Amino acid sequence: MTSTTERPSAAPAESTPAPAPEEPIELIAPDSLTAEMVGHWTYLMLEGAAFAMQGMHPTIKAVTDEYSIAKTDPMGRAIRSVDSVLRWTYGGEEAIAEGKRLRSLHQPLQVRDPKGKLLSALNPEAYQWVIATAFVTTAKAGPLLIGREFTGPELDELLADNIKIAKIVRVPMKGYPQTRAEFDVYYEHMVADVLTADDETKEQFRQLRTGELEQLQSKPLVVRKALQFAMGPMLRFNYLSIVGLLDPRLRDMIGAPWTEEDQKQLEKTYAWIRLAYKVLPDRLTYFPLAYHARKHHQCIAKMKERELKSAAYKVRPKQ
Repeated sequence: MTSTTERPSAAPAESTPAPAPEEPIELIAPDSLTAEMVGHWTYLMLEGAAFAMQGMHPTIKAVTDEYSIAKTDPMGRAIRSVDSVLRWTYGGEEAIAEGKRLRSLHQPLQVRDPKGKLLSALNPEAYQWVIATAFVTTAKAGPLLIGREFTGPELDELLADNIKIAKIVRVPMKGYPQTRAEFDVYYEHMVADVLTADDETKEQFRQLRTGELEQLQSKPLVVRKALQFAMGPMLRFNYLSIVGLLDPRLRDMIGAPWTEEDQKQLEKTYAWIRLAYKVLPDRLTYFPLAYHARKHHQCIAKMKERELKSAAYKVRPKQ
């Protein structure tokens, strides 16, 4: 891998075809199951499991190690990632523009692995995996998000929306699973043959579990202990939300223990969250873009209902 001061040649590392221009791109329906869940504040906590799985892909790990500012500006990176996800789902035509922007943004990101092979952020397998992980985590999170497992038709709907998002962000669709049966085969291949965890990844999860974050090590002892105490509940919630949705084989890879008590605590926490979502108004439980997009759709739907009561509908010629 090259150092941060030595950039590899701009020559393309691999074939990274974008979807053909004529391929139809369909937006996420505002009243879909996906749109109902993604905009909740806590959904993005669960998507931490998707980010974890992405970081276990060797190509993604190599590129992010070289270019990502997750360690120097973790909050800023997290906010920008959330902004992007929300635009895919609720941005309307802006979703398509965001997809094009992301692909352009990642185009120049290339590194060399220890063997000298040039790796690209737009490696088709890696770029597909980024979006596929969203379906993996959401499908498994049914008991936490809605209090029960998703039904077969609901999972089919979630996968269909996942495919829409893949097209929105211009993922190469050749080989991308189109059915749940295909996705199961694809996922097993990724877990068994592709994903891995190095010592750095294992250390990151150890720090998340213990609260001994690298970012706090430079602080004076008293300040560090105070911050660890104050951040403890959120770090614990984050750890449970991420590790709780990981495949047991991936937990073993990253050295993250998981007990029955952890599972009970995770389920209890999200039971309270689901209750809060039922009681609190949408304005408090959804990100602003998600709230306004959903309200806009609901207002239009109500207007269409009122239109049907017009006398003109009773006398107009059939169309």
